[in-house]
Amino acid sequence: MRPSSSHSFKSVLIVDDNPWIRMVLRERFQREADLAVCGEAENGKEAIEKAQQLHPKLIVLDLSMPVMNGLDAARILRRLMPSVPLVMYSAFWNKFLEQQARLVGIRA
Repeated sequence: MRPSSSHSFKSVLIVDDNPWIRMVLRERFQREADLAVCGEAENGKEAIEKAQQLHPKLIVLDLSMPVMNGLDAARILRRLMPSVPLVMYSAFWNKFLEQQARLVGIRA
């Protein structure tokens, strides 16, 4: 069933190099009535390409990925899609990374 235009339905792009984590995130988002996963990417470069194709309403990024990390991808995504919220996560989080993430426009 397609959501009605009055519904605040959000499409989500999941970006992580680990297929297991992408699967867990996809399952988690599918449990939310107002969220749907529109696509997945394995690295920051692919995230930029998919975001331009799919026009998600939310992008969830891992920090540590090959080819292009989440922070570098977020810088570019922020310029290309300034209104799309970016959420980043990492197993290796600290105050410095949090500051850097906020500077490039990461919301959470």
